[in-house]
Amino acid sequence: MNLPYLEEFMEHLRARGRSENTLRSYERDLKGFLEFCEIRGVEPLEMDRRTMRSYPLYLKDLGLAPTSIARKISSVKSYYRFLTSRGYIHHNPTVVLIPPKIPRRLPRPLNLSSIVDGILKWEPESEEEALAKDMIILLYATGLRISELLSLREEDVDFGNGLIRVKGKGGKYRNVPILPAVRDILSRRAEAGRLFPIDRYKAYRLIRRAFERVAGTYGVHPHVLRHTFATHLLDGGADIKSVQELLGHSSIGTTQIYTKVSLRRLMEEYRKVWEDGETES
Repeated sequence: MNLPYLEEFMEHLRARGRSENTLRSYERDLKGFLEFCEIRGVEPLEMDRRTMRSYPLYLKDLGLAPTSIARKISSVKSYYRFLTSRGYIHHNPTVVLIPPKIPRRLPRPLNLSSIVDGILKWEPESEEEALAKDMIILLYATGLRISELLSLREEDVDFGNGLIRVKGKGGKYRNVPILPAVRDILSRRAEAGRLFPIDRYKAYRLIRRAFERVAGTYGVHPHVLRHTFATHLLDGGADIKSVQELLGHSSIGTTQIYTKVSLRRLMEEYRKVWEDGETES
C-alpha cells in the first residue's frame, strides 16, 4: 500500500516555501499514517470518518506525547486538504480529527550573566569553539531561528546600513538590524567563505557544549537564545509590536508569551527582594 499523490503533495509544500526539515517531518508523519491505514485495512483514498476517528487513539496507544500526536494529526489533515482541493477525493475524512490540547509552557530565558560574563569573555581555543561563539552572539543579538542563521548568505547582509535580510517561515522576508559587533562577525566570516558551513545538528551540539564549558549551563539549544533575545528586549521596555517584527511572528499572540515570561521574571525578583528583606529584619 502506498500513499497516493505523495510526491505531488510534497512538491506542493515545497512550492509554498516549506523547509527541507519540515518536509522530512511530513514524510515521517505520513509514513506512520500509512501504517495505520494498513493495520485498519483501508486504502488512504477510501478512508472514512469513522475509521479516522480512531487515529488519535492509535497514536496515543503508541505512547506518543501530545505534542507529537498534534503534529502528526496536522500533517494528515494537510495531506487530505490537498487531496480534496485537487479533486482526488470528494469528502475530507479528517474534519473529525481534533488534536489534543497542549499546555503552553513558558520558555526559560538565559541569565544575562551567562552570556555577558560567560560567552562574551570566552577565548575559544579551536575553530569549532570560535564558530560556536559567533553563532551564540548572532542568535542572541538578532533573535533568528537557527535555520535562518545557517541559511544566511553574504548577499543577505547589508553592511552599509547594518541590516540582514532574513528568509523566515513560509518564505516571508524581514529586515533585522545588527549591532556593529554582529556586523564585524559577519564580515570576518564572509571573508573566510561560507558564513556558517555546518548543519543544524552540529550547530545544536556546538552551542550546547559551549554553554556547558563556559557558563556551566546545561541543555541550552539555539531556540533558547531566541527566547532570551525577546525576553530581554521586553524587560528593557521594547514595544511588543517591534519585537514581533524582529522575530518574524505572523501573529502577535505568539509574541505575547514573552510578556508573561517578563512578568514572571519580575515577580521572581520581587519575591527575592521581599524574602531578603524579611531575612535582614
